[in-house]
Amino acid sequence: MATSTYIVNVSVGAQSFPLTLDTGSSDLWVISNECKSADCSNVARYSQSFSTNLSITQMPFHTDYISGSVSGLVAAETVSLGPYQLISQVFGLANCTEGISFSEEGNSGILGLAFPSEMSMPGMTVLQSIFTALPDPYFTITLGSKLNVNSSSSFTLGQIDDLYANDLSDFFTIPVSKAGANDYTYWKISLLYITINSTRISLSPSSVQGVQHSQIAVLDTGTTLALGPTRDVETFWASLGSAARNDPITGMWQVRCEKAIMVGFALGQEDSYREFVLDPADVSWEKDASNNGWCLGGIQANDEVDSGDWLLGDVFLRNVYSLYHAANSSNGPWIGLLSITNNASALAAFRQSRGPDLDSSTPPAVQIQSAAVSPEVRYKLLYGTSTLCGFIGGAVLTSLFRARHGLWYAFRKQKQK
Repeated sequence: MATSTYIVNVSVGAQSFPLTLDTGSSDLWVISNECKSADCSNVARYSQSFSTNLSITQMPFHTDYISGSVSGLVAAETVSLGPYQLISQVFGLANCTEGISFSEEGNSGILGLAFPSEMSMPGMTVLQSIFTALPDPYFTITLGSKLNVNSSSSFTLGQIDDLYANDLSDFFTIPVSKAGANDYTYWKISLLYITINSTRISLSPSSVQGVQHSQIAVLDTGTTLALGPTRDVETFWASLGSAARNDPITGMWQVRCEKAIMVGFALGQEDSYREFVLDPADVSWEKDASNNGWCLGGIQANDEVDSGDWLLGDVFLRNVYSLYHAANSSNGPWIGLLSITNNASALAAFRQSRGPDLDSSTPPAVQIQSAAVSPEVRYKLLYGTSTLCGFIGGAVLTSLFRARHGLWYAFRKQKQK
């Protein structure tokens, strides 16, 4: 399978760890060698014996995710990310994890890139610490795809990857929303509508308090799929002739593998928005011989998150070059998006890989009482190793790559409140 977790190497003290790059949370935490749970096996773990600068408090930290949790003690240590060395950076030493399954992915923790208000421990986030040294406080992310041999992943701090853009003005800019909160929490923006093969699909009213005329989408590198309200996801798949929920256990939507679907998300404000179209291979995941020609849909239902209506995970973010700008003296935080998917080329590659669309009818879907997928449902994917270089502060200093082993499809992330 062509998707997974995206990882960046971070040094904590004298040890280097592969950490999940996560715009959907704010904490930095690393698995400690005190962790004895199955989740912690077969991964690099922080050892106090290798550090002369570690300071451990007796203050506990605990973070709940939609599927899984982590707990431990708050500590401080020298943290290095690319050329940036952060003295006495606060982080979490995870002594217990549940349902995280990092042992299957090979990574050792999470580098959170969301706003400080969501930090579960006192002190500054890694981004806050780095931004104090930058004249322009922003970072950018590109997520590569195994399906495209010419794609690459990058993560930059305070500068633009010139493979995709030359200036901040190249991006379509969208203000970050506080919707549903008193402060900035996640990288949230307004979603106006969705298109399927250029046909507009209207969305239901937002579940976020105070939001009108749009929904709220959270850009989240730590989520694999695009997850939306059950009502809207049902409308989306029901408008196609080749989609069904064939598995009565998971209730997840599947689509005929040969069905090419061009999906667009219209993001921005009512007076200034832009549509960003996905590669059809991100909407219809690569076929599995055991599924009789059915592929997993890249868009699924989930009503468990209250920070927004949609989580736009990797299936969306692989199709854009994204920039995340913190507030400064003149402007609030904003997101910049630049489409990097060529629609015609993506469709041609899909047809070459999947063949012609021969499906003219859809078998009756299994009747399922509730379309909401249980957050405990997880699946494993297997695929070849793929390592991609990233840029941090202008030099090739770290790796941002896809984990060797598979990822639970969808629902492990985003903090519940």
